[in-house]
Amino acid sequence: MQEHSNLSTEIYELLKDGRQLSISGITRELKSRNLNEHRLIVTGYLRAMHDMDYLNEFDLSPSKIYTLKDAGLFSRARKTEDKSGNESNTDSENEIYKQIGEKVSKMTAAVRLETAVYLFMSLFDRPCFESELNAAGIESAQISHYLNSESQNRLVFKSKTDCKKYYEEIPNIPKHSQAYEINMEKIDRNDLMRAVNILTSLLREKIDVSELVSKTANKSLLNF
Repeated sequence: MQEHSNLSTEIYELLKDGRQLSISGITRELKSRNLNEHRLIVTGYLRAMHDMDYLNEFDLSPSKIYTLKDAGLFSRARKTEDKSGNESNTDSENEIYKQIGEKVSKMTAAVRLETAVYLFMSLFDRPCFESELNAAGIESAQISHYLNSESQNRLVFKSKTDCKKYYEEIPNIPKHSQAYEINMEKIDRNDLMRAVNILTSLLREKIDVSELVSKTANKSLLNF
């Protein structure tokens, strides 16, 4: 059995990166790490960490949900300071590109590119830049191949002039990076469902909804 002196650190590891878990979810994940703590012990630690201002606690009946607070002993935010003295969270910014890249990695090249562009457009409410596609694992050579060979090209180029404000407002986008949008007139139901499935999958990885899911749930509606 896990020594209790280290249990708070294990709980931190489970909740870092913005995860939200119930008591049952935390107990279950501890068990998957071979830490077979009784639910009552886990509950006691969670309440103590909440009282010490390390955790947020909120009710999602019938469960209590816990998240890490932004500051305190267990908030190991990976922040760096830029030359102007402003803080940035580069690791966190890059994580969404990595996650989207993993979700689309098994798709065919054309669908992978189109889906990534559509997802970034939807998430950021702006055009998607080539540097962001590169961060998601889609190389510039693959983009060029698509543009040169795909007969049903659905990408729309955005001019540097149209994107001037984004280059100025978002430091991690190089000024030479080409911007793209999806031609929304060519989007069909399959494209929309593909994007919904990926976004829902990402949400379920961040928020523990196991207490709300029926054990006999119909899996045929959406395949995650």
